[in-house]
Amino acid sequence: MRGWEKRSRAGRCLVSILLLGPLFALTGCDFFVAQNNNPPAATAGDFIYVANGGNTFIAGYTVGSNGSLSIVPNSPVNNGVAGLCLAISPANTFLFVGTTNGIYEYAINSDGSLSIGNGGSPVAQDVIATALQVDSTGGYLLAAGLASATQAQGIGIYQINTSNGVLSALGGSPLGLYTGPAASPTVLTPTGLLITPDNAKVYVSLGTLGVQVLTLGPGGALSAGNGATILPPYGKSAGPSDYGLASDPNTKFLFVGEINTGLRVLSIGTNGSLTEVAGSPYTTGAGPVGVTVDSTGAYVYVANKGSSNINAFALNASSGQLTSISGSPFGSGGQLPTAMVNDNTGKYLAVMNSGSNGLNGNNDLQLFSFSASTPGALKAAASATTGTDPTSPQAIAATFPAAK
Repeated sequence: MRGWEKRSRAGRCLVSILLLGPLFALTGCDFFVAQNNNPPAATAGDFIYVANGGNTFIAGYTVGSNGSLSIVPNSPVNNGVAGLCLAISPANTFLFVGTTNGIYEYAINSDGSLSIGNGGSPVAQDVIATALQVDSTGGYLLAAGLASATQAQGIGIYQINTSNGVLSALGGSPLGLYTGPAASPTVLTPTGLLITPDNAKVYVSLGTLGVQVLTLGPGGALSAGNGATILPPYGKSAGPSDYGLASDPNTKFLFVGEINTGLRVLSIGTNGSLTEVAGSPYTTGAGPVGVTVDSTGAYVYVANKGSSNINAFALNASSGQLTSISGSPFGSGGQLPTAMVNDNTGKYLAVMNSGSNGLNGNNDLQLFSFSASTPGALKAAASATTGTDPTSPQAIAATFPAAK
């Protein structure tokens, strides 16, 4: 037992660093995607979904109890527009897909297959979302990206119709995000989004601008945190830029993957304010763009795009300090790892590789188990391709454990 019942919902939607790459339609394929006409039932299936950036397909996999990966029925599905980010509702009823044409919604069927909702039309188009997450109640979706009207960074705030997955924008949506000094604003694409496990704090990584701190209130109300609204990049290296975000299950610490810095560990204050812990930042491989915490809250993993490996750390739950695990960093099994998720049993770590081809084959998706002899260490379990190259996977999401 890996304690998956305590597992954080952080990082269940992840987006790669190559957010707005070329969008190529895959020719010669015609996949039928069933319509979502009936309210979906919650599923307990152990499914992982990957959206490709090199074509317009979304691939789905079942994780076997032995660590195998098998394609779900009718997969991959052709979304028509390449997915930039993914998010799954906590009851595993809906998969949301952010694209340059808006947000699409699919019902997740009991066998993991997907049924398109809203007649195949986007359920929201006021934000070009590059990071998505559903709050722990399943009632609200946040979408960080570029506001369609202003083309500046913003965050869409939507109420989810739990019967059909249709979104309704709340007042003030999209909320403008930090653009730097007013005299010289910087428009850039948000690189990450995190709603903390306590459902009260929201963090948005903004590359060279740092991390914006917001609070999430009743009814999906979103506002800037009390005074401490921006965590600037570490600033002790050339060109630091913030990407991956994760939290421990108890919302005590925020982990930030920062290019040209490493992994930052910060304690979270009552208003969401952040304080660097002793020993932070920690050294990682090159390009630490993906961060996740395992289901028990005991280990932290960093996907290093620039060095094609994964750092693994043991977390001191009291101080937030990290200790490198023996054997770390671990080879990703492919090229350019950019994002990671835990499967819903907590037994496996799924890594998305954004390179066109991996080592020993086309390892777009690599599955790792956890070592019994060296706690927290990774062991390669399975791999899969997400389609015909160029796939260039952009986003990954996994279903949640069944409610107990």
